[in-house]
Amino acid sequence: MTAFPHGQDPRDGLRRLRGALALIALSTAILIGVIALDVYVNSFIATIVGFAYPVVMLLALALRRDADSNPAFQRKAFAWGAGIAAVAFVAYLSGSVAWTNLILGSGRTVKAVVLNEKTTDSLHGSGRAYALASTDPAGEIPGGDLEESSTRLKPGDVITVRMDPAGRVAPKLPGEVDSTAYLSTFLGCNILIGATLLWSVRRPTPSRDSSDTVTQISP
Repeated sequence: MTAFPHGQDPRDGLRRLRGALALIALSTAILIGVIALDVYVNSFIATIVGFAYPVVMLLALALRRDADSNPAFQRKAFAWGAGIAAVAFVAYLSGSVAWTNLILGSGRTVKAVVLNEKTTDSLHGSGRAYALASTDPAGEIPGGDLEESSTRLKPGDVITVRMDPAGRVAPKLPGEVDSTAYLSTFLGCNILIGATLLWSVRRPTPSRDSSDTVTQISP
């Protein structure tokens, strides 16, 4: 015979932990899938699919078996879910850039000349892009235009860019490719989401003066 304080069966805690870890894995899988769509397909489809993220997470938070384990979380579960979705959106934006940088990290560094400046519109907002041509008559710059950078360019400028020979992603300036800021932001957002989901299944410690106990037969 084993006596546990009320609601403190270790097996219950393990079950709640497994549920939180499964939800963390689901969150990460959805984010990586949406980022892959953004990088390899296009941002419009990625955004459409990404709308499923808050729906899935809110349903999972509402329907899980341990929904009543943390009353402080459950009282504002919708607000917490919305907060997780907002952090996930930041993770998506930063993760897309980090993935692109990863691809370009193993690309080639070449010289290019700026042909013209373009104004772009996308789901991420408006900006500038630059059409490029290789300074080598026999070469080319695959992948599309150079995306907006911190450096304002003008036609005729000769610059150094990092490109993907397979043309999967657009070229970038080497300094932007080598930056770890976006990867750090993506990882930080996922850690924050994971910590929130783990906290959401935390069962408050009963008060010391509680004398309630549950007697169970040890297996």
